[in-house]
Amino acid sequence: MLLPTCRRSFSVSAPAAGLKVLFFGSDEFADRVLRQLEGNRTSTQPLIDHMEVVCPMSQYHMKRDKKVYSYQSPVEKLALKNKLTVHNPFPASMSNWMVPMVDGGKVNGQFDIGIVASFGRFLPRRIINGFTRGMINVHPSLLPQYRGPSPIQTAILEGDSVSGVTIQELHPTVIDGGRLLAQAPYPIPPMAPCSQLIDEMGTLGGQLTLKVISDLAFARENSIEQDETRVTHSRLFDREDSVIIWERMTAEDIFRVHRAFYQKEPLHTCMRIKNKVKWVQFLELSVAPQSIPPLNPDILNFPPGSVFYAKKVPYVEISCLGGGRIHATRFRVSGKAERDPFQFVSGYVKAWKDKRMISRPINTKHLTPPFVYPEGYVQPASYTDSYNNDAVKLKYCTSLATKRLTSDAGYNLVDESSEEDDD
Repeated sequence: MLLPTCRRSFSVSAPAAGLKVLFFGSDEFADRVLRQLEGNRTSTQPLIDHMEVVCPMSQYHMKRDKKVYSYQSPVEKLALKNKLTVHNPFPASMSNWMVPMVDGGKVNGQFDIGIVASFGRFLPRRIINGFTRGMINVHPSLLPQYRGPSPIQTAILEGDSVSGVTIQELHPTVIDGGRLLAQAPYPIPPMAPCSQLIDEMGTLGGQLTLKVISDLAFARENSIEQDETRVTHSRLFDREDSVIIWERMTAEDIFRVHRAFYQKEPLHTCMRIKNKVKWVQFLELSVAPQSIPPLNPDILNFPPGSVFYAKKVPYVEISCLGGGRIHATRFRVSGKAERDPFQFVSGYVKAWKDKRMISRPINTKHLTPPFVYPEGYVQPASYTDSYNNDAVKLKYCTSLATKRLTSDAGYNLVDESSEEDDD
C-alpha cells in the first residue's frame, strides 16, 4: 500500500536560476553535498543565488575570551568558512521552529527551496510548507533500501557491491518515505572504508541535487512512489557494534566492521595479561590474502583469536573463524598511545601466556575459558580451504546491520579501573 505524500502544490513555473536555498545538514556526508552547492553558488552561471544553513547547535566553553569547541558540526565549519549565515535550532524537536526569512528579513520574500542531507531531525509538514518550492532530501542509498540514519555503514556490513544516492521529496510523516525524484548508482569499492564512501557519495549527491533543482518541474512530473514491499531500514550504531566476537565472526566479517566504523569507532576486543583484562583497539587491519602463507603452518590447530608474530614481519596475524586470518598493523591498548606491530609484540604479546584474544571481559580470578565453536561448525582441512569454506554461513554482519546483538552473544563493557587484582 502506497503511503500518502505531502499534497501541497508547490510553484515550479519560475526559472531555476536565482534560487534562494536553505540547507539543512550536520555530518560529513552533508558537508560534501554542501560543498557542491556552494561551488555552484560562487560559479559564473549559478543556479543558487543565495544560501543559508541550518545545523545543530555547537557545544563550546569560553577560555581566555575565545570559544573552545567540544562539538561543532562539519556543516557549520564549512558554512562559517564560506561566510554563510548559520541558524542553530535550540530545541531537539523542530515543532516550534520557524523558517527564517531570507537574509534575516533584509530581503523581501521566502526561501525558494529547502535541501536536507543527514540533518538528524524530523521536519514536520509546517516547515515543508514554508518553502515556495517545498523541500527535497539527499539520502545515501537507493531508496526504499536502507531508510534511516546509517545507510552507508549498513551497506558495507551487508557486503553490498552497489549502493547509490537518492533525491526524494521530503515526506511530512514518514522518514525517507517521499516520492523519488532521481537516483544515481555508486559501485562500492571492495576495500574502501566508510570515510571514502561518505566523501564520494556526498559529492555525487551534491551533483545530483544540482541536476534536480535545475529542472525541478520535470523531476516532479516524473517522480515515482516508493515500493513499500521492498523497504529495508538502517539503525544507529554504537560502541558495542565494533566489538569483535571471535565465536561468530569470520575474517571477512571483521574487515567489514572495520570498514564500516573506520576512524569513528575502532574495532576492539579483549586480551588477558596475567590478572588484567585489557581492551585492544585495531586501528588498521586487512584480511590476509591467500597468496601469503600463515606465520604458523599449524594455525588451524589454534582457536580463533590466537595471535602469531615473527621477527621483522610488519604485522600481527590473528586466526579467525572459518580458517581465515587478519593482519593488524596499528594498535591501541586500553587508552595508551598507538603501537605498531613490533611495539605491540614487545610490550604485550611476549608477556602474554595465552596469546589468545577474547570477546568479552572475564573474571581474572579464574582460568580463561576454552573457546566454544558454533554448533555445526566444520573446521577447514587446510588454510587454503578457508577461502571457499561453505560450512561457515553465520551471516554475522547481516544480523549486526539490522538488529542489536542478542543477550546470548552479548557482553558487558567494563572499565579497567573497575578490575580487582589478585593478591
